[in-house]
Amino acid sequence: MGIASGIIKRLLYPHHLWRVISLQWNRKKVNRTYDDAQLKLYHQLLPGDFLHYGYFSDPAIEPQDITLRMVYDAQEQYGQNIVDLITDKESEILDIGCGMGGLLRLMNKQGYKSIALTPDKNQVHHISQTYPNEILGIRFEDMEMTGNKERFGTVITSESLQYLDQDISLPMISALLKPNGRWIACDYFRIGDAAEKSGHEWPSFLEKLSKYGLKIISQRDITPHILPTIGYVNMWATQIGMPIKDFALGKLKVKAPGLHYALEGSLPLIEQKIDKNIKTIDPVEFAAKKKYMLLVIEKV
Repeated sequence: MGIASGIIKRLLYPHHLWRVISLQWNRKKVNRTYDDAQLKLYHQLLPGDFLHYGYFSDPAIEPQDITLRMVYDAQEQYGQNIVDLITDKESEILDIGCGMGGLLRLMNKQGYKSIALTPDKNQVHHISQTYPNEILGIRFEDMEMTGNKERFGTVITSESLQYLDQDISLPMISALLKPNGRWIACDYFRIGDAAEKSGHEWPSFLEKLSKYGLKIISQRDITPHILPTIGYVNMWATQIGMPIKDFALGKLKVKAPGLHYALEGSLPLIEQKIDKNIKTIDPVEFAAKKKYMLLVIEKV
């Protein structure tokens, strides 16, 4: 009864009700770009300072055979695959959407001069406390171009291109690169009618590259190597998360039948939301609608 009475109190008392309405009304005004709690959670779960899918050398590994150590190692390998493509060892490198700095760590180990860019304040704080690199706490589209044109030998977007406006960011990347500089992009693209709309459409991306004087000089489809991570997360969601959810609802019905009754009308909508989210971490669904590419791009 304690939980139910607490909810009722916050709905019936005027000052509590106004607080509920105010928080709900203003929720969209908080820009996730600058304080993404979801990415912060990922970092707490994955301590290697990476926020991407990772790269499994053996794409045939079964989800039930994967350990957390393997996930950490896969994330390290993903980062190393990118660093290995850097050819200009002397010029500055710009890591756009640097996350928690995993790539910075790998590049620092090899003596590269890398600069981090992220608008997320949690990431800015972590990197400033952990790494000696210069960090730009802004959106890439807001980066000042004066004095930065042809500054970088390498620009990297590691699972961050999907968040960028192509018509703004592509000409900016081209302008930032030195002659013969290279843009290393590692990200997924939509190739079908994906229910989950994250990622740019692959044909559209190729058109944009041509429009802004950029050309792919090397490409590798690494989809099979990132699918084990998706399968691993899907296994936890379906085989552990869903049973725990059903158990919790069953307990709620027994221990707090009034509260369960009050929520009952919303349960189908909650189930729909859960099913939709689980589809985004279905490896078969992902492979049918998206492909994950490791690209090296240069100015034409």
